[in-house]
Amino acid sequence: MNKYELAAKKIIDGYLKISNNERFFIITDSNSNFPYLLSKACFEIAKSKGIETKMLVQKKIEYGPADKKTIEFLRNLRKGDCLFLCLNGKLGNLYESFKKGFRTYLRVNGVRFATMVGLENMKNEDFVLDLINFDTNKIKSIGERLKKILDEGKEIEIFGKSGTRIKASIEKRRSWFNSGEFWEYGKGGNIPAGDITIPPIEGSVEGVVFADVSVKAGNETLGSKKPIKFVIKDGEIVDISGDDFIKNKIENDLTNFSIINSRQGFDPRAIFRICEIGFGLLPGSPIGVNFIDGKLFGIAGIANGNNYGKGGKNKCRGHRQHLFMLDKIRVDEKTLTLKDLIYKDKELV
Repeated sequence: MNKYELAAKKIIDGYLKISNNERFFIITDSNSNFPYLLSKACFEIAKSKGIETKMLVQKKIEYGPADKKTIEFLRNLRKGDCLFLCLNGKLGNLYESFKKGFRTYLRVNGVRFATMVGLENMKNEDFVLDLINFDTNKIKSIGERLKKILDEGKEIEIFGKSGTRIKASIEKRRSWFNSGEFWEYGKGGNIPAGDITIPPIEGSVEGVVFADVSVKAGNETLGSKKPIKFVIKDGEIVDISGDDFIKNKIENDLTNFSIINSRQGFDPRAIFRICEIGFGLLPGSPIGVNFIDGKLFGIAGIANGNNYGKGGKNKCRGHRQHLFMLDKIRVDEKTLTLKDLIYKDKELV
């Protein structure tokens, strides 16, 4: 098997554990590059195993409503079905069709799912395929230990190597450790697995983030020689500074989503609100793809925008992640350095 076929087999047999009496639905938006090649490999492997499989190639979407063919495709899902999204762009706005949120729709209807979206200009395909195949049992004890600390904590403070320092309330918020075990009805998440996230209490985040790995604007991963600085007050991004080109890209993206949210009846300031704090756990070095780099050990991130359906109360269109090199974490009176996380179990992998 080639690497695409091996990754496809891991998605089918490992992440989703699809049996012969279940149906498998795949949505992509390309006919040539990484998302299509992986989707096609999943289609072929599933068919070879006797699994009823359907694949839809939709148009590439950055903003705006989902394709009508996609909505019809998704409405055919039923309990026990499995869904794989592998897209250059986005699935598209589904609020009109799924009022409580798309992931909520999948969970309520017992559909297992794995997602990879925003993969335009994918680099280092072999590395990404290796991460999909990574045995997350090797990081399970690290993830479960950090999850326990976060779930029991009331306040978190995060320090980055370039000067990031933010504080937030996480009392009574539950973190999610993405171990890649999407085996029960309604379970699912992003792949590669191997990160842990928590939604802070809305309005509680304060401080400064120096994004020295990358930022996200639209479908683009953007990085610069000097970190992009985000000033956060009362839980919202109130100032951005750094490279003017990147700053303008982020501000235009925020403004665009603010207008979209206003038109759709959401709070236009919701896109500026910090909705998630995340930590990567997988071994490897950044490759310049935001979606992948946020899953790597030693990299942390904040996200602004929607967290509704993931334990938060901030409901809006848009979700953007910005990454920085982590130094240490303080949860209540407990301080954890990277060395503490790695070496309590002697090694990461």
